[in-house]
Amino acid sequence: MKLHRTNPDKDNSNGLVQPSLLALAISLAACPVAGWAETNDERTLEIEEVMVTAQKRTESLQDVPVAVDALTGDQLAKAGFRDIDDVAAQIPSLIVTSNLSPLNATFRIRRIGNEGNIPTFEPDTALIIDGAFRSRSGVGLGELVDVQSVEVLKGPQSTLYGKNASAGVIIVNTESPSSEFEGKAEYGFGSEGFSQIKGYVNGGITDTVNGRVSVSSTRRDQMIDNLIGEGGDSQDGQAVRVQLNADLTDNLSSRLILGRMERHMNTMLGDTWYSPTVVAVSNAMAQFGAGSPVTNNDPGDRIIEQVGTNDFDQQVTDGVLHFEYTGDGFVFNSITGYENYTSSNIMYGVEQLPADLLVFNDIQDGRSYSQEFRVMSDSSESFDWLLGAFYYNNAFTRGDRNAPEFQLQSDIGMLGNVVGSVLGVPQQFRPALFGSAGDTGDVFAEQDTQSYGVFGTLGKYLTETVKVDAGIRYSLDKKDGEVEQHTTTALGCILNNLACSLTPDASDFSDSDSWSAVTGNVTLSWFAGEDTMVYSTYSRGFKAGGYSLQWGNFSEEARPFEEENIDNFELGWKTQMWNNRARINGSLFHTEYDNFQNATFIGLAFAVNNAEKVAVDGIELDTTWLLTENLTAAANVAYIEARYDQYTGGQCYFGRAPENALGQCDLSGELLPFAPRLTGNFGLEWEQPLAGGDLYSRIDYRYTDDANYSSELDPRHQEPAYWVGNFRTGWRNDTWDVAAWVKNLENETYFIQKTASPIASKLDGGASYQAYTGTPRTFGLTVSMNF
Repeated sequence: MKLHRTNPDKDNSNGLVQPSLLALAISLAACPVAGWAETNDERTLEIEEVMVTAQKRTESLQDVPVAVDALTGDQLAKAGFRDIDDVAAQIPSLIVTSNLSPLNATFRIRRIGNEGNIPTFEPDTALIIDGAFRSRSGVGLGELVDVQSVEVLKGPQSTLYGKNASAGVIIVNTESPSSEFEGKAEYGFGSEGFSQIKGYVNGGITDTVNGRVSVSSTRRDQMIDNLIGEGGDSQDGQAVRVQLNADLTDNLSSRLILGRMERHMNTMLGDTWYSPTVVAVSNAMAQFGAGSPVTNNDPGDRIIEQVGTNDFDQQVTDGVLHFEYTGDGFVFNSITGYENYTSSNIMYGVEQLPADLLVFNDIQDGRSYSQEFRVMSDSSESFDWLLGAFYYNNAFTRGDRNAPEFQLQSDIGMLGNVVGSVLGVPQQFRPALFGSAGDTGDVFAEQDTQSYGVFGTLGKYLTETVKVDAGIRYSLDKKDGEVEQHTTTALGCILNNLACSLTPDASDFSDSDSWSAVTGNVTLSWFAGEDTMVYSTYSRGFKAGGYSLQWGNFSEEARPFEEENIDNFELGWKTQMWNNRARINGSLFHTEYDNFQNATFIGLAFAVNNAEKVAVDGIELDTTWLLTENLTAAANVAYIEARYDQYTGGQCYFGRAPENALGQCDLSGELLPFAPRLTGNFGLEWEQPLAGGDLYSRIDYRYTDDANYSSELDPRHQEPAYWVGNFRTGWRNDTWDVAAWVKNLENETYFIQKTASPIASKLDGGASYQAYTGTPRTFGLTVSMNF
């Protein structure tokens, strides 16, 4: 029988789970504070219990032998949760990046992730929303409302979650309907034209059926200025979510969730640094009336000079249907998921130059269906078990058979004239050096995916304090991939025609394959005391191979990439001390990735291949401290070294000579990109009763160590460490909540990605680059009313 370390009758919310680099300082400060607490007899103060679903059953966070960070709805509300970036701000092992559009959002857990720009290159982090697997993070996390909790499972989770869980899992649970009539209305406004409306209405419809309707609308002006055209990085998104749950019998219940989300906005534009060669070309073109001269060449000031913007439209319809049957000693669950999304991103300034050279219309469409069945024991007192089966089908297309994806524009001839004169090209050929206005490139990519999985887990207490858990899964992925490319040109594919470089004729590709694996885990847990648990685990992970279905001149051999296999070894601990006023959880881990799937941007397209071996070693520490009745501190830190143990097929950065016949470079021994060694979070939250409510303030900081933010590890893109802070203060009671907030307090400028500039790389070999920076300081006021 397990030692009872928690009180199940407690409220399932938590005070503050937030990270920090200053964990050591907080720990050292705990001793005198603890002594003060004892002498003043405040032993009744306790950190509230957090419940998680990491093992697909509801359990206390402190009893689960998994490295998991969990944020409750109350915590998210206190932090002013708007999107997944607000979660990453509190979890140092989670890094979120995005560039051209929200569809390209990327999660990295323990520094492992991949580029969201490649829609057929599936993520390393599985996203689960209300129990259903979602195909892409940029689809599933738009305008989320009514979030009950967010759990971040760190490290490979292939046994229970299967598909694309080789780095970890993000679980989002939303509030379920209840019989009590209640609602909430919230309005926020702030700098840069920010405005946000959120709300819900909940209540009983019949004696056995409850309903809930939630809405959200967010708008913000552009935050990237364009000196010669329209800017970018605005927001305009709306969502509605309708839910019904019903008690069908005494033992059978159901929950139906239907959602719709739309976005219509100008997305981010790369802030480009132009090499002297590109500056000279642009200025020469401007002298002849084609485009504008370069007057601003700072890649970090969010001021650009581009002829056009990125017009982004996205529509997502999704649904989840749950059934739960409680039998004699077991619980059966059925979870059905559906997702349909379309997006169009018209990039009028894709060339990222102050001239009208190229337009790219990126159209994507995805449809997914998933089904999971599982049956499990209804108790885990001494022995527990779970059996399940999973099916997933996804049909994805990119491109439009009835319209070109790339089209050359009016200034392309002048570009040829200027460059041709420098290169000594005969005058009659110069205007067509890079193609003619109206030349088009067409690309149509299609991928169908089917995934199957069966899995099971067993847990057994060997003694009153020692438990062993074991799990096994069989996974099978089947994929069919196809790319069609062709050009329509006035003079054919001569010289350096951009359309022909992007979508070369006679480069179609079609293939199908399947990948299977047996994965599993074994975990030994020791409940060393009423408030302490230590666990050790070995887990085997798997991610299926696939195809790089990008435009570009790829050989048939370069399109496929191999499956990824992972071995993870972990030692963790979870403890509460200081009369349950302090929680200290941590883990040590070593993870090896064989055939790690890696992507790099090579100027005009992305390339995907396999790094022979990647090793990740690290330590994580998550702490929460209830210092006084009014003051809570949280401090989390992660020191992680993610390194290419062997990678002989890496992309060469500008100025580095290729080291093999394929034009690749050896990156063995280098740290992965976007992988700072040290990240941490520190937060303080204070509350004080005032005027029938509570006055509150909250400040939190995130530290990010120096890192390289280019996939080819260009030394020019090694960026220094930085801090980003947020502040929120206000007053609330049972009805009202009025809060003022500031994000990025010091207006810190920091980079989230750097990569070659697409068209400029054709002129200078990759010296010019585009950069994406984090959101600058914003501030505002939010008012909400409960009824």
